[in-house]
Amino acid sequence: MGYTLNTLSPQTAPVPTVSLSNPFPNGLSQPSGNSLRAASGAGLNIAFADQNSTAPRVQQFSLDFQRELSGNQAILVSYVGARGDHLGLGGSNDVPVNINQLDPKYLSLGAALNQTVPNPFFGNPAAGPFATRATLTRAQLLRPFPQFANVNAGHVTEGKNQYHAAVIEWSKRMTRGIGGRVSYTYSILKDNQVGETNFYSGGGTNPFNNYNYIASAPACTTTNFAACYNPDADYGTSLLDVPHRVIIAPMFELPFGRGKKWGSNSSATEWIAGGWTIVAAINVQSGFPLSVQQTDNTGLLGGVQRPNLVPGATLGTPGSIDDRYASADHPTATWLNPAAFTGAPAFTFGNAPRTITDQRSPGQFNVDGVFSKRLRFGSKAAEVKVEMLNLLNRVQVRALQARNTFGNANFGTIGAQAGFMRITQVMLRFTF
Repeated sequence: MGYTLNTLSPQTAPVPTVSLSNPFPNGLSQPSGNSLRAASGAGLNIAFADQNSTAPRVQQFSLDFQRELSGNQAILVSYVGARGDHLGLGGSNDVPVNINQLDPKYLSLGAALNQTVPNPFFGNPAAGPFATRATLTRAQLLRPFPQFANVNAGHVTEGKNQYHAAVIEWSKRMTRGIGGRVSYTYSILKDNQVGETNFYSGGGTNPFNNYNYIASAPACTTTNFAACYNPDADYGTSLLDVPHRVIIAPMFELPFGRGKKWGSNSSATEWIAGGWTIVAAINVQSGFPLSVQQTDNTGLLGGVQRPNLVPGATLGTPGSIDDRYASADHPTATWLNPAAFTGAPAFTFGNAPRTITDQRSPGQFNVDGVFSKRLRFGSKAAEVKVEMLNLLNRVQVRALQARNTFGNANFGTIGAQAGFMRITQVMLRFTF
């Protein structure tokens, strides 16, 4: 097994005091290997890959009913499902699980958790930084592994998800210059991947924490690590859930030029308006769930806490979508209603869920287009194709990015753009 230890250069800002010729004037911290056995890395944050991790497993299933209609049309009704297990609790970014948090039973100690007490590791050379501190907090000494700070487990594969979707699709083969497809999907995605992130929705900053503790349970649930870590307590709507999605993909051939309704015998019409095909892809979908947090005040050394919801309060703010975006014209506009939340008191757990579905991020609307024209030169032919992504140059937004911490001045606001500007690609193909 390998060991690593980082050495930080004691640089100052804004005026540097350490030169590149000697970036580590205090020397390099050498990995101790396993010579100290269970005391290796004592007094520090340590990280490791879960030795119980396994390969993810996904099962997919579907059922389709298709009916052919007149006019080269068809309608499809289908169910699509998937079930995954042995997934990473930390999501796609593998947010680590800190297994060195306190058992929630210690919440009853309240402020006593933050009191300093004599340090049993004081003067012990194997205790690392703890060896030079005469006192430590009571919370530190009540940790499952009091000789360490945070103990972060990576690649924890105790995650699972389930996806269910109903799809209705109408399609028409290209006839008489018209074809295309329209589909509607109603779906739900649930998981317990507490570290999962979403580019368009604030969240992913809720690593596995003791607020997963089920107070009504007779005893803490045990996982591969320690008591009181229950990965199923936060099983619910995924941060990536999109309940409604409509996709419209029409195709048109302009009725001009050779073999068409108008101008079939006109060379000018053929060169100017003939041979054109237009294809579009229109996507309209619901927003994503939101996730909120507050500064941790539980005293359990978990790092992240959630606020309380105010009963009966509306989570969203009134007004048009544009009026709810923070901007120069609306500097105080918020997407979430701050009055719908209240800070969880110290040494308690907030009751806000991992993902909020009653108020989601703004829905998305996007149009892509392809414009192509065929040109004929006797036995030779050419095709010019223009592909445009984000045809309408529409701006998407990122909801609550770095603005989902209750108590901050910008809590609940949307002020970050997302997506990309219109992208155009031109292609020429010549056949001879």
